[in-house]
Amino acid sequence: MMENKRKNTPQNERTKHQLKQAFVHLINEKGLSHVSVTDIVERAQYNRATFYLHYLDKPDITEDLKREMFEQVKRTGMERYQPGKRVDVRQMDAESFELVSFIYDNRSFFNLYLKEDTIPGLYQDLPKAIFEMLDENFTFSAIGSHDINSSQFKMYMAHGTTGIILDWARNGYQQSPAEITQLLIGILQAFANGFTIEPSDSRA
Repeated sequence: MMENKRKNTPQNERTKHQLKQAFVHLINEKGLSHVSVTDIVERAQYNRATFYLHYLDKPDITEDLKREMFEQVKRTGMERYQPGKRVDVRQMDAESFELVSFIYDNRSFFNLYLKEDTIPGLYQDLPKAIFEMLDENFTFSAIGSHDINSSQFKMYMAHGTTGIILDWARNGYQQSPAEITQLLIGILQAFANGFTIEPSDSRA
């Protein structure tokens, strides 16, 4: 990412968002290797000078897009929960996972996971983001005496969740976000009876 970017004013953030949205739609249409900076600015209805005020080149906007989505996956997976307060998984409902709704609302981006000519390393980003979210923030209470807070088990959870999400995408999001959320809750209830989001100061 280039240094000394323009200040993050609402207008500049809006411009960057529109450029990234145009980029995502173009990759979906014709693949990453066939998208140029000219394509991006024409789709977003800006000029090349505007693009270069925010990004060095196509790899730069690619990295910014990946970083933004990676951080949003981590944030939306936990923002509904109050740090330090135990959540009883039996009380969870279809609105318990912001992550599922976030993926549905941003399905143009997540459809990039289904393309061959797509952003390099994208396939590793979703399970990595989910794993980091679980490993850094979640403490589970197990049903029985199993250790479900090990990094290995949380990695298993991250890849399992990713598999369900990508299968959902491959099938054209035929199930509603609420149905996918209920599916994930049912899986969680099979091995955990609750969890706590660790306060940020305890993770410092």
